[in-house]
Amino acid sequence: MDGVNFEWAEKYGLTVTNVPSYSPTSVGHFAIMSILMVLRNIPTVLQTNSSRKAAIGRELQDVTVGILGTGRIGSVVAEGIHTLGGRVIASSSNEDPDLKGKVSYVSFEELLKESDVLSIHIPLSEESTYLFSEETFAKMKPGSCLVNTARGKIVDTEALIQALATGKLAGAALDALEDEEKYFSVGWEKNPYYSRLMAIPNVMITPHIAYHTELAVQEIVETSLTNARDIIIAGSCRNTISL
Repeated sequence: MDGVNFEWAEKYGLTVTNVPSYSPTSVGHFAIMSILMVLRNIPTVLQTNSSRKAAIGRELQDVTVGILGTGRIGSVVAEGIHTLGGRVIASSSNEDPDLKGKVSYVSFEELLKESDVLSIHIPLSEESTYLFSEETFAKMKPGSCLVNTARGKIVDTEALIQALATGKLAGAALDALEDEEKYFSVGWEKNPYYSRLMAIPNVMITPHIAYHTELAVQEIVETSLTNARDIIIAGSCRNTISL
């Protein structure tokens, strides 16, 4: 619930609701696409409009893909990568029994050490804020890539830029950036991190659009309207957030 002033809502007697799930496949499939793009070095080709010499990449069956968080979205990613022939490891507070035989669960430390590509699928919380710090990047596999379709502040962007610039990481696909909400109305490229990241080879940045499909938007609108109707008629709804 980024950007919601809960104190103000409580003071004025407002009910806050959310849309807990909308087409997790939309974000999951976007993450899979991002994983494949950084493995094939496609962002570098798009950045430089260069020849195929720059497009040397790695194949999915020759790498290990790490998933941080196997909730609704992370499980979609794990299933998809497994189906495409990739080795999948995961670290999660809750293991998904449906992924048995497809995913090997490991510790967070092992995830960092073994993943050739690490995809983030956890919510932003006090514990996860800047989870990916300079110290964390130092523990990641040399030449690995990071994919973040979750929340920007899970990653310390300065530390990420340093890890990319020194070659510790070989690439990144980011659908979320620190303080992104400040730039949605004025232009994504005005984010000070944007130009610095885009100057680094094999970095792809998209403006928080992983969820943005026709089906997902329809589900968001329908659930929001249902929330409002239930509050007006019954005084509460199942998606109410406790203040």
